[in-house]
Amino acid sequence: MADASAGRAVVRDRQGTLIALDLETGAVLWRQGRDLRPCALVAGTVVALRVGSLVHVELLGMDEGTERWTSPPVALPAWARPTLHDSPEFSVDAEGDQDPVVLRWTARALYRGGAPPGPDVAGSQPRTAHGALRIGVASPSTEPQAWTATEAESEAEVPPRPPPLAADVLEYGQVGDLRMELTVRPGSAGENAVVLRAVDARTASAVWEVVLDETAESRPRKLRP
Repeated sequence: MADASAGRAVVRDRQGTLIALDLETGAVLWRQGRDLRPCALVAGTVVALRVGSLVHVELLGMDEGTERWTSPPVALPAWARPTLHDSPEFSVDAEGDQDPVVLRWTARALYRGGAPPGPDVAGSQPRTAHGALRIGVASPSTEPQAWTATEAESEAEVPPRPPPLAADVLEYGQVGDLRMELTVRPGSAGENAVVLRAVDARTASAVWEVVLDETAESRPRKLRP
Protein backbone atom coordinates (compact mmCIF):
# COMPACT_ATOMS: atom_id res chain seq x y z
CA MET A 1 0.00 0.00 0.00
CA ALA A 2 1.34 3.46 -0.86
CA ASP A 3 0.41 7.12 -0.54
CA ALA A 4 2.36 8.95 -3.24
CA SER A 5 1.27 12.38 -1.99
CA ALA A 6 2.66 11.65 1.48
CA GLY A 7 5.72 9.83 0.13
CA ARG A 8 5.03 6.77 2.26
CA ALA A 9 4.44 3.07 1.61
CA VAL A 10 3.53 0.20 3.92
CA VAL A 11 4.35 -3.42 3.12
CA ARG A 12 4.54 -6.59 5.20
CA ASP A 13 7.05 -9.38 5.63
CA ARG A 14 6.25 -13.09 5.70
CA GLN A 15 5.25 -12.99 9.36
CA GLY A 16 2.83 -10.12 8.81
CA THR A 17 5.01 -7.42 10.38
CA LEU A 18 4.15 -4.06 8.82
CA ILE A 19 7.09 -2.07 7.44
CA ALA A 20 6.71 1.63 6.64
CA LEU A 21 9.04 3.04 3.98
CA ASP A 22 10.01 6.45 2.65
CA LEU A 23 9.17 6.29 -1.07
CA GLU A 24 11.97 8.67 -2.05
CA THR A 25 14.86 6.95 -0.25
CA GLY A 26 13.56 3.51 0.70
CA ALA A 27 14.44 4.18 4.35
CA VAL A 28 12.58 2.02 6.88
CA LEU A 29 10.54 4.32 9.13
CA TRP A 30 9.09 1.72 11.49
CA ARG A 31 8.15 -1.94 11.91
CA GLN A 32 5.06 -3.00 13.80
CA GLY A 33 2.95 -6.01 14.75
CA ARG A 34 2.50 -9.59 13.57
CA ASP A 35 -0.08 -11.34 11.40
CA LEU A 36 -1.09 -8.01 9.81
CA ARG A 37 -2.17 -7.50 6.21
CA PRO A 38 -2.08 -3.85 5.01
CA CYS A 39 -5.17 -2.96 2.98
CA ALA A 40 -5.34 0.84 2.64
CA LEU A 41 -3.74 4.14 3.66
CA VAL A 42 -6.41 6.70 4.54
CA ALA A 43 -6.03 10.08 6.25
CA GLY A 44 -2.66 9.26 7.78
CA THR A 45 -3.90 5.88 8.99
CA VAL A 46 -2.98 2.34 8.00
CA VAL A 47 -6.04 0.12 7.61
CA ALA A 48 -4.99 -3.51 8.09
CA LEU A 49 -6.46 -6.92 8.80
CA ARG A 50 -5.09 -9.01 11.65
CA VAL A 51 -5.33 -12.57 10.37
CA GLY A 52 -5.51 -15.46 12.83
CA SER A 53 -8.14 -17.87 14.07
CA LEU A 54 -10.34 -14.76 13.91
CA VAL A 55 -9.95 -11.71 11.67
CA HIS A 56 -9.98 -8.17 13.05
CA VAL A 57 -9.58 -4.72 11.48
CA GLU A 58 -6.62 -2.77 12.89
CA LEU A 59 -6.05 0.97 12.53
CA LEU A 60 -2.48 2.20 13.00
CA GLY A 61 -1.01 5.69 12.84
CA MET A 62 1.07 6.24 9.71
CA ASP A 63 3.77 8.31 11.44
CA GLU A 64 4.93 5.79 14.05
CA GLY A 65 2.83 2.66 13.52
CA THR A 66 1.01 3.11 16.82
CA GLU A 67 -2.06 0.89 17.16
CA ARG A 68 -5.14 3.12 17.41
CA TRP A 69 -8.08 0.73 17.30
CA THR A 70 -9.03 -2.93 16.92
CA SER A 71 -12.45 -4.01 15.68
CA PRO A 72 -14.59 -6.89 16.90
CA PRO A 73 -14.11 -10.09 14.86
CA VAL A 74 -15.10 -9.79 11.21
CA ALA A 75 -18.00 -12.10 10.31
CA LEU A 76 -16.69 -14.68 7.83
CA PRO A 77 -17.98 -18.15 6.90
CA ALA A 78 -16.78 -20.85 9.28
CA TRP A 79 -15.04 -22.64 6.39
CA ALA A 80 -13.16 -19.53 5.17
CA ARG A 81 -9.34 -19.65 5.25
CA PRO A 82 -8.12 -16.03 5.50
CA THR A 83 -4.51 -15.44 4.50
CA LEU A 84 -1.93 -12.66 4.63
CA HIS A 85 -1.91 -12.56 0.82
CA ASP A 86 -4.45 -13.03 -1.94
CA SER A 87 -4.92 -16.70 -2.75
CA PRO A 88 -7.48 -18.79 -4.65
CA GLU A 89 -9.18 -19.37 -1.28
CA PHE A 90 -9.28 -15.81 0.04
CA SER A 91 -8.78 -12.36 -1.47
CA VAL A 92 -9.35 -8.78 -0.31
CA ASP A 93 -9.69 -5.57 -2.30
CA ALA A 94 -9.88 -2.02 -0.91
CA GLU A 95 -12.24 0.44 -2.58
CA GLY A 96 -11.32 4.12 -2.46
CA ASP A 97 -8.74 6.07 -0.50
CA GLN A 98 -11.10 8.27 1.49
CA ASP A 99 -12.78 7.89 4.88
CA PRO A 100 -14.72 5.59 5.09
CA VAL A 101 -12.96 2.86 3.14
CA VAL A 102 -14.68 -0.31 1.93
CA LEU A 103 -12.94 -3.69 1.99
CA ARG A 104 -14.42 -6.37 -0.24
CA TRP A 105 -13.52 -10.00 0.35
CA THR A 106 -14.08 -13.27 -1.47
CA ALA A 107 -13.76 -16.68 0.17
CA ARG A 108 -13.76 -20.00 -1.67
CA ALA A 109 -13.84 -23.56 -0.36
CA LEU A 110 -11.61 -25.59 -2.67
CA TYR A 111 -11.24 -29.33 -3.05
CA ARG A 112 -7.96 -30.34 -1.36
CA GLY A 113 -7.58 -33.91 -2.55
CA GLY A 114 -8.60 -37.21 -1.05
CA ALA A 115 -11.99 -38.77 -1.56
CA PRO A 116 -14.31 -36.17 -3.12
CA PRO A 117 -17.55 -35.49 -1.22
CA GLY A 118 -20.78 -36.97 -2.49
CA PRO A 119 -23.23 -34.79 -4.41
CA ASP A 120 -25.52 -34.36 -1.39
CA VAL A 121 -22.69 -33.12 0.83
CA ALA A 122 -21.11 -30.98 -1.89
CA GLY A 123 -24.45 -29.42 -2.75
CA SER A 124 -25.16 -28.50 0.86
CA GLN A 125 -21.82 -26.74 1.36
CA PRO A 126 -21.35 -23.14 0.21
CA ARG A 127 -18.41 -23.02 -2.18
CA THR A 128 -18.01 -19.26 -2.62
CA ALA A 129 -18.94 -16.30 -0.46
CA HIS A 130 -18.57 -12.54 -0.97
CA GLY A 131 -18.82 -9.74 1.53
CA ALA A 132 -17.87 -6.14 2.17
CA LEU A 133 -16.96 -4.11 5.22
CA ARG A 134 -17.37 -0.34 5.53
CA ILE A 135 -14.63 0.97 7.83
CA GLY A 136 -14.73 4.36 9.50
CA VAL A 137 -11.26 5.80 10.11
CA ALA A 138 -11.64 9.16 11.88
CA SER A 139 -14.44 7.67 13.99
CA PRO A 140 -13.40 4.01 14.11
CA SER A 141 -16.19 1.60 13.25
CA THR A 142 -17.03 -1.32 10.99
CA GLU A 143 -20.31 -2.03 9.21
CA PRO A 144 -20.96 -5.11 7.04
CA GLN A 145 -22.30 -4.40 3.56
CA ALA A 146 -23.91 -6.70 1.04
CA TRP A 147 -21.93 -7.65 -2.04
CA THR A 148 -23.33 -10.30 -4.35
CA ALA A 149 -21.48 -12.59 -6.72
CA THR A 150 -23.20 -10.89 -9.66
CA GLU A 151 -21.77 -7.52 -8.65
CA ALA A 152 -18.34 -9.07 -8.13
CA GLU A 153 -18.35 -10.58 -11.61
CA SER A 154 -19.63 -7.39 -13.25
CA GLU A 155 -16.84 -5.35 -11.67
CA ALA A 156 -14.07 -7.71 -12.73
CA GLU A 157 -11.59 -6.03 -15.02
CA VAL A 158 -9.13 -7.48 -17.48
CA PRO A 159 -5.69 -6.99 -15.92
CA PRO A 160 -3.27 -4.87 -17.97
CA ARG A 161 -0.35 -6.51 -19.72
CA PRO A 162 2.61 -6.53 -17.32
CA PRO A 163 5.73 -4.53 -18.23
CA PRO A 164 9.03 -6.33 -18.92
CA LEU A 165 10.18 -7.61 -15.53
CA ALA A 166 13.38 -9.15 -14.22
CA ALA A 167 13.34 -12.88 -13.55
CA ASP A 168 13.50 -12.40 -9.76
CA VAL A 169 10.29 -10.31 -9.54
CA LEU A 170 7.44 -12.03 -7.68
CA GLU A 171 4.92 -9.16 -7.54
CA TYR A 172 4.80 -5.54 -8.63
CA GLY A 173 2.65 -2.44 -8.37
CA GLN A 174 2.72 1.14 -9.62
CA VAL A 175 3.05 4.14 -7.27
CA GLY A 176 3.26 7.39 -9.22
CA ASP A 177 6.35 7.17 -11.44
CA LEU A 178 7.79 4.29 -9.41
CA ARG A 179 7.22 0.59 -10.02
CA MET A 180 7.50 -1.31 -6.74
CA GLU A 181 8.92 -4.80 -7.29
CA LEU A 182 8.97 -7.58 -4.69
CA THR A 183 11.93 -9.85 -5.41
CA VAL A 184 13.82 -12.78 -3.91
CA ARG A 185 17.62 -12.73 -3.87
CA PRO A 186 19.49 -15.99 -3.09
CA GLY A 187 22.26 -15.63 -0.52
CA SER A 188 25.61 -17.38 -0.24
CA ALA A 189 24.78 -19.16 3.03
CA GLY A 190 21.60 -20.93 1.94
CA GLU A 191 19.38 -17.95 2.74
CA ASN A 192 16.89 -16.06 0.62
CA ALA A 193 16.45 -12.31 1.02
CA VAL A 194 13.07 -10.78 0.23
CA VAL A 195 13.81 -7.39 -1.31
CA LEU A 196 11.53 -4.48 -2.20
CA ARG A 197 12.93 -2.56 -5.16
CA ALA A 198 11.74 0.80 -6.49
CA VAL A 199 12.23 1.20 -10.23
CA ASP A 200 11.79 4.34 -12.33
CA ALA A 201 9.09 3.17 -14.75
CA ARG A 202 10.28 5.57 -17.47
CA THR A 203 13.95 4.53 -17.49
CA ALA A 204 13.65 1.02 -15.94
CA SER A 205 16.52 1.94 -13.59
CA ALA A 206 16.52 1.02 -9.89
CA VAL A 207 16.04 3.99 -7.55
CA TRP A 208 16.45 2.15 -4.24
CA GLU A 209 15.94 -1.23 -2.65
CA VAL A 210 15.48 -2.48 0.90
CA VAL A 211 15.67 -5.97 2.42
CA LEU A 212 12.35 -6.81 4.05
CA ASP A 213 13.06 -10.31 5.29
CA GLU A 214 15.79 -12.94 5.37
CA THR A 215 14.98 -16.58 5.91
CA ALA A 216 16.90 -19.84 5.73
CA GLU A 217 16.12 -21.92 2.68
CA SER A 218 14.13 -24.95 3.76
CA ARG A 219 15.03 -28.39 2.49
CA PRO A 220 12.29 -30.65 1.10
CA ARG A 221 11.24 -33.56 3.27
CA LYS A 222 12.48 -36.99 2.30
CA LEU A 223 9.94 -39.12 0.53
CA ARG A 224 8.70 -42.15 2.39
CA PRO A 225 9.65 -45.51 0.85
